[in-house]
Amino acid sequence: MKNIEIKDYNINIELKPFINIIGLPASGKSTVLKMLINQVYNPNIFIDGKKLEEYPLEFKRQNLAAALHNFTFNTKDVKTELLYYQDILNIELEDSIKQIRLFVKYFGLSDLIESKIEYLTKGEQALIKILSLLIIKPKLLGIDTLMEYLTKEQKLKIVKYAKENKISILNVTSEPEELLLGTHIMVISDFKMIAYDTTKDILENESLLLEAGFDLPFIVNISSGLKSYNLLDKTYFDNESVVGELWK
Repeated sequence: MKNIEIKDYNINIELKPFINIIGLPASGKSTVLKMLINQVYNPNIFIDGKKLEEYPLEFKRQNLAAALHNFTFNTKDVKTELLYYQDILNIELEDSIKQIRLFVKYFGLSDLIESKIEYLTKGEQALIKILSLLIIKPKLLGIDTLMEYLTKEQKLKIVKYAKENKISILNVTSEPEELLLGTHIMVISDFKMIAYDTTKDILENESLLLEAGFDLPFIVNISSGLKSYNLLDKTYFDNESVVGELWK
């Protein structure tokens, strides 16, 4: 799975490791994810040149997933929630349990795995909601503003796991610092894609970010300001580069 096209959104992109989706409230960002999992019907979605509705249900269940911005769950317990979508895909129970054990170790879930979901914090619930879909290794995983509840370490582990397993993430966000996690940024306005480029190129277009209701991420903003005072020769995208260049 390499290409997604949504004709009435002007979206026609190659899948990349991590694409952030930004835009003003009610611009249609979340609808992109809902259309990909058929919560909002759209007959004009194409995957690799073929209409999405022509693909078998098994393909769509395995390869297209989205953790939407709500805190409703399919089960009451963390462990059974991590089993839920694996069961739908008819994965052998032994293999499912093995995958859960891997996730417990990888994502540090030993204190949560036997818990009732209702007793978790919002951040813990957001993590489990994302992991319950990440565990089936879809080709494309949409995440709708749930990353904002996670710690930096949890976010980086999700990015690392997705990269290791060739999972593309479409992340709807209103958090400027999350833009630095991604490889590309898509800007949505009035249910249309108005820009799509590498994270670096979009972050250098301050007027476009402001149009999408975004301030520059803190470190980019700081380095841009230092650049304007001739204290740096270019814009930097991480703390170490800024400090290293400024104090070399």
